[in-house]
Amino acid sequence: MSVLMQIRNPTFRAHDLYKMLRLSLIKYFPYDTYKIGTDEVLTIFFQKEIAADFTIENIESERGLTFSGKTYETFKDIVKEEEGPGHSTAWYVSQVAKWHKQDLGFLRDDLNMMRIWLEANDFIKKGLPTDKFLKEEFLVIADAAEERRLADRKRLG
Repeated sequence: MSVLMQIRNPTFRAHDLYKMLRLSLIKYFPYDTYKIGTDEVLTIFFQKEIAADFTIENIESERGLTFSGKTYETFKDIVKEEEGPGHSTAWYVSQVAKWHKQDLGFLRDDLNMMRIWLEANDFIKKGLPTDKFLKEEFLVIADAAEERRLADRKRLG
């Protein structure tokens, strides 16, 4: 796969993008979410999945992004490296707290690509969630190589 075809934001995977869109569509149901900003989609995701008191705003008159909330104040300056797909609240907050407008733009691009995929696969129609989308809490993406490694570990003891 070409580098141009990979997710552009440095923090979130396809599973997270799906969840971001799903949570924002549910919050605004039955209205579509194409008009709400990426900062609001990200805030909804953070408040539902990571830290209830973390807010991201894209304010044009200022630097671009502003962050607020007790969790932000607690974890904003932490330098924390975590390998693998699962991350702590501290890691997510410390990563996103370093974002600039460009990073939010990368996330916007990724969310738009996910929306296109969701439309093409009958999860969304005319900007609104389908029953399929409302029922599927998680996007399952098979990773055959990882599944083989786990099976080999189990088999070998």
